[in-house]
Amino acid sequence: MRLPPLPLVGLVVGLWAFLPVYTGPELNVAQRVEIADHLIPGLVVLAACAAAMALRLRATMLLVAGMAVALAGFWMTATHLPLVVQATDGQVPWTSAIYHTLPGLAVLGVGLVWILRPEPPPESP
Repeated sequence: MRLPPLPLVGLVVGLWAFLPVYTGPELNVAQRVEIADHLIPGLVVLAACAAAMALRLRATMLLVAGMAVALAGFWMTATHLPLVVQATDGQVPWTSAIYHTLPGLAVLGVGLVWILRPEPPPESP
């Protein structure tokens, strides 16, 4: 059985989405903001990718899973745009802004590729 590569890549970027909460340069933000901006979208990505792999979803459901990944990536990217603006104004370090923004861009990229280039469902054994 061949596992679809996009859900596998999605699992990796979904795990990456969690990292800024626990590692890297710190930002002065509330824990609830980190949960909304990293943990919840990361869980959505992990759930969509795990479902796509474990349940051998049909093409339509694979597209829905890809749309969930793209939506999570859009959320993460949109919520970090103000952080990039703050870095541009010198209010936060660029290293922190980049570290917190890149996972969302990666999730969005995987989601868009998943939607625009859908894969056939995995073959049954």
